[in-house]
Amino acid sequence: MTMRFNSFDEIDEQLKILSLKREIDKECAKLRIYDIKNHLYPVNLVRSMDGTIARVMIPLIISRVMKKIQSRKKEEV
Repeated sequence: MTMRFNSFDEIDEQLKILSLKREIDKECAKLRIYDIKNHLYPVNLVRSMDGTIARVMIPLIISRVMKKIQSRKKEEV
């Protein structure tokens, strides 16, 4: 795409527009990075899992803890 300019004012105006577009793109990229970091934060990962893994993991963890407690009690006796 070739643009033809009739004056330096038109060139300056186009350069300002391109500069503003570049600045907007930088800010959009910063927002995307912030959103990605925010979504990857451990607390948000747990929330976004919709409790599916928690429903599976909590009983598993509880059963393992209970087994350890029971085995320690048997060792003490």
